[in-house]
Amino acid sequence: MQTPGQIQNSQSPRTADFDRSRRGPVVLVGASVRAAAESARIAGFSPIAVDHYGDRETLAAARRWYQLDDFLDSRDSRPLDRIVPERAPIALVGGLERGYGWIGPTQRSFWGVSPEQFLTCDRPEFLRDLAARAAVRLPETRCAGAASPGWLVKRRGSSGGLGVSYGEGVGEIPAGAILQRPVRGRVCGASFFGLGDRAKLLGVCRLLKKRIGPYPFVFAGALGPIPLNVALVNALGRLGDAFCCLSPLVGPFNIDVVLRHDTVTLLEVNPRWSASMELVERAWGATLNEPCSMFDGSADWIRRVEQIALDHAGVFPSDHTFLKRVLFARTDRRVDATDFDRQPSDDRWVWKDVPRRPTDVRRHEPLATLIAPLERMSLQQAFRVMV
Repeated sequence: MQTPGQIQNSQSPRTADFDRSRRGPVVLVGASVRAAAESARIAGFSPIAVDHYGDRETLAAARRWYQLDDFLDSRDSRPLDRIVPERAPIALVGGLERGYGWIGPTQRSFWGVSPEQFLTCDRPEFLRDLAARAAVRLPETRCAGAASPGWLVKRRGSSGGLGVSYGEGVGEIPAGAILQRPVRGRVCGASFFGLGDRAKLLGVCRLLKKRIGPYPFVFAGALGPIPLNVALVNALGRLGDAFCCLSPLVGPFNIDVVLRHDTVTLLEVNPRWSASMELVERAWGATLNEPCSMFDGSADWIRRVEQIALDHAGVFPSDHTFLKRVLFARTDRRVDATDFDRQPSDDRWVWKDVPRRPTDVRRHEPLATLIAPLERMSLQQAFRVMV
């Protein structure tokens, strides 16, 4: 959607950011890295962004921005090494339709997990082992054989719901895909902070979806954190701990689940920053009255969890709820940043992911993202907002 190449951000960091700038640069890679870039900036890092869009808010948060397609199409065996400062880690903060193989045998370190660990977490046998260890359910899954009508066809390596559709029950399961029986309940994303061999559950958000063509589960936002009963909290806690035992991790990760009554069904693991985490961060920040980031250190999150448990009789805050709504174009159109300047006088919501210049957007493509605290705005009002 934006001009290829590097954009040097000439904006100086806000005054409040200077105290934390000792942490240095971190390279963020994903389809859209805006939320992660803002979070890294809060934690005192100087983010270098690599994504598809380079929207207005990404440029405001990032030290530099690069067009992801330039690297995907590069013939360089280590395309990121030429832009990554020698001591800066690479953080994979979003799913990519073409995977992470293009990064190659980089000589730089990874913050969190490496591309190889992503491949491990995507394997059905890994998910079966994880579900068994945590004593949660896993949908019936097939990797080969005949397709079944009404079951879900999931293309491995896809993200944002763009690789999930209902099977027609004709022919074999497509190569690179799995077949999974649908599960009833609320589809949610659970945000964790890994502490090596164990994890802290930081919040759970209800995931919003939209049908686009044959894909009925395209990510359209999130709502949360939502309150949960003790049985669900305990089951999710086991799930996070079991994942860290199987794949030790220090930093944030997400697990998508279906919640129904007291039952947790595992869907997939995203061993990285996830789209609903910015709502979880906002809830922690509002409750503790301090800036909170998933890029903060382990000691910060251990202290916060202990404080919440002591002061609020819970394991994560749920008294502050936020909505993240992705707005999609209803028709082919041109969108401009000024289209989003009609901000309400009481700041009931903020716009994110706004194109930095006039851009042609096709029907069903994302226009921007609305984020609102539900104490100031009802769900009905939020879903009436149009551009």
